[in-house]
Amino acid sequence: MRPMRAWFLRILGMFQKDRREREFAAELESHLQMHVEDGIRSGLTPAEARRAALIKLGGIEPTKEIYRERRGLPLLETLAQDLAYGVRMMRRNPGFTATVVLTLALGIGATTAIFTVVNAVLLRPLPYPEPDRLVYIATSMGGRFNPFSYTKNYAAWTRHNRTLARIAGYMWFPANFTAGNEAERVNCLLATGSLFSLLGVQPALGRTFLPEEDRPGGAPVVMLENGFWKRRFGGDVSILGKSVTLDARSYKVVGVLPPNFRIPDQFGSQFAYDVWLPFAIGDTGAANRFLMEVLGRLKPGVSIEAARADLDALKQMRLRGGLKESIVVVPWQRQIASGARRSLILFLCAVGFVLLIACVNVANLLLSRAAGREKEIAMRRALGAGRTRILRQLLTESVAMSLLGAGAGLALAYWGKNLLIAFISPNLPSLAVIDLDHRVMVFTLVLALLTGIASGLAPALQASGIDLNESLKEAGRNTAEGRSSLRLKSLLVVFEVALAVVLLSGAGLMFKSFLRLRGVDLGLRPDHILTFDIDLTSATYGKPRDRARFFEEVLARLSAVRGVQSVAGGCGLPLTFFSMSYNDMKIEGRPGLSLDIRGMTVSSDYFRTLSIPIILGRGFTDRDREGGPGVVIVNQSFARRFLSGENILGRHIGNPDQKDDWLAIVGVVRDVRPAPEEDVPPEIYLPYLQAADAHITVVARTAGDPLKLIPTVRSQIAGIDKTQPPHGMTTLDELRERWIAPRRVNMLLIAAFAALALLLGATGIYGVVAYSVGCRAHEIGVRVALGAQQGEILGMVLRNGLRLIAAGAAIGLPASLGLTRMMASELWGVTATDPWTLLAVITVLMASGLVACWLPARRAAKMDPALTLRFE
Repeated sequence: MRPMRAWFLRILGMFQKDRREREFAAELESHLQMHVEDGIRSGLTPAEARRAALIKLGGIEPTKEIYRERRGLPLLETLAQDLAYGVRMMRRNPGFTATVVLTLALGIGATTAIFTVVNAVLLRPLPYPEPDRLVYIATSMGGRFNPFSYTKNYAAWTRHNRTLARIAGYMWFPANFTAGNEAERVNCLLATGSLFSLLGVQPALGRTFLPEEDRPGGAPVVMLENGFWKRRFGGDVSILGKSVTLDARSYKVVGVLPPNFRIPDQFGSQFAYDVWLPFAIGDTGAANRFLMEVLGRLKPGVSIEAARADLDALKQMRLRGGLKESIVVVPWQRQIASGARRSLILFLCAVGFVLLIACVNVANLLLSRAAGREKEIAMRRALGAGRTRILRQLLTESVAMSLLGAGAGLALAYWGKNLLIAFISPNLPSLAVIDLDHRVMVFTLVLALLTGIASGLAPALQASGIDLNESLKEAGRNTAEGRSSLRLKSLLVVFEVALAVVLLSGAGLMFKSFLRLRGVDLGLRPDHILTFDIDLTSATYGKPRDRARFFEEVLARLSAVRGVQSVAGGCGLPLTFFSMSYNDMKIEGRPGLSLDIRGMTVSSDYFRTLSIPIILGRGFTDRDREGGPGVVIVNQSFARRFLSGENILGRHIGNPDQKDDWLAIVGVVRDVRPAPEEDVPPEIYLPYLQAADAHITVVARTAGDPLKLIPTVRSQIAGIDKTQPPHGMTTLDELRERWIAPRRVNMLLIAAFAALALLLGATGIYGVVAYSVGCRAHEIGVRVALGAQQGEILGMVLRNGLRLIAAGAAIGLPASLGLTRMMASELWGVTATDPWTLLAVITVLMASGLVACWLPARRAAKMDPALTLRFE
């Protein structure tokens, strides 16, 4: 209790100081007078008695100092004094203060903005009860996560597991939604009834699914996502009990989900599940029932390893045929953020380099100011201030400016975070609002303190260690002191340049990689192509001939639209996320060769519409339809790999188990990349009219802007069947851009950080060269007086600046070679040690450094020796 009471009294002592000071002075004077009276009674004169009393008390002022130290909190009081003095110094030099604050605001603001995203994606707990107990469960074979079997795994785990308090599953599928007279393509989610209780979700309106609805044959009911409910039904609370149609089947609305609730998965931050259905009744085909995502909630005290072992034991009991498949159990948050983790860490490292460069610039500025305050610091040292006291004062000033910079940086981060999030959102999982929460505030505060200390420590040590005798002489700052400060500033600039080289190297490699990717030849002409999808409802178009008839009518109607040059379509086209594969295919005459190849079904005008040349044979015609001879076209890669040097036309390929499905090769077409980043695989093309699929992708080449035809296309298809809405309307160029969008985002953001680093680096080089010219003013004046030409002075200054850049580049290049290897997975078509990129980086750095050195070099070359020597 005694230490607590002492601290309590110290805290009270910080208030009403004047009153307490007067009371203590009066009490001390009374004690002194009592000692004086005792001395007089003992025979001393009044003067001798007073002197003896003062000796006994230890002096008036020293006693007061001891009392003050015990009364309050001296450290805080001294800090307040240092802070007040620092504020006066900042107000005295507003230009210098603004420069430092702005420099730190850029570095801290950029770092805070990136950390805000990192915090929301990687650090902040998921917005569900006890999120640390939520796990994602998958099977793994060959190092890859695989989907689950609903009947074999999920059901068994639900009944027999001993480590999970609850288990739930869900699966995405698209469907045609109809309510009233409007139809649209929506994203649906099949969800087990346990998903809502597992995530602690209560509906905003109505109820969730009942147990009997989550069983095969249960009542057809749906829940609506809150945003979809407001957009499509205007937030009508009477929606409960009304019917809506999904893929020609009627469902009753039983609930509306709460606002901002969503499943944060791999589909991106703009993705939302519009309609939710009980998992047991989804009309998606038996095979799709197996493709479900599984979540679990650990029982209290159960580890992830124990859960994995428990589920793995249940899994192994059901495996047959020597299959080796293991269970993977990971925290759900880690699984959600897995796709964005590498990019966000890369951004955080890059912006950290920018902050370090900003700190170096501020340190150089503080070194320059310390040189101007040399007499002031020397005078304070001469009056009794210790080196520690001076060091603390200077660090307090740098930390105060850093806190101001953090405040401005926080404002920049708040203003710029939405722009940043919108920019990188395609690379982020679907999350709630990303905001500046308490964790971000604490991070910014700690960052400001560390930045203030890091940028101010070297200048403070340099300034507090000055030589008093030399500093107080009339000459003031001597040459030795100036050169010592210059050496430190030069070392800091070398470090700054090295950091800039690393950032520029990474940005250069990503830029070159992006250019390579964007310039890759897909094997077709994507310009002026409108593309969209149609997914036919199986209840209405269950037979291939019905699907083929619908497809032919779509092509006929769109061909007649003004501005459309040609129309084609099919299933599994390039740049789409829908692909088809054909397994166990055989080539006639090659009984030992079994092929698993990619394929697509296309219409007769497909190759002409996309300008894909036919190398050999013919394309498809309208005669290649159901009932006719089976035909197929192969690409060049197929011909080279499997039939090189042989007669290709007329050879047959197919599945040997289906003798009637052997297909004759009638043509060879040019290779087409499925996507910019993918190599061309062996591919086959089949006539759509012989194998009409419910999924159709239509491509139309137009004479003008393809997007202007969207209303006409919608009306034409609605005229055929308004319950089969087209969706995903865009251009082929836009689809290509979407494929490379993640790399574009990474490249532009790293390039922005590199440009900021280059700007700060050039500013730092300018400051050091200008300071060097100031320190050597006398020398330069003597040189000019002795006949040195302007060109010689100019070259001397430029050489000194370029030496610093060369030293920084010599350090930065090896460092960049090591660090860029860590980003090899972000590159395409270029190695992490590409020499041409590194050469370009050095060239840009040298050019910017030369520009930064030019201004102080010109000023030095035009220096008047008479004025300089007279001043010296």
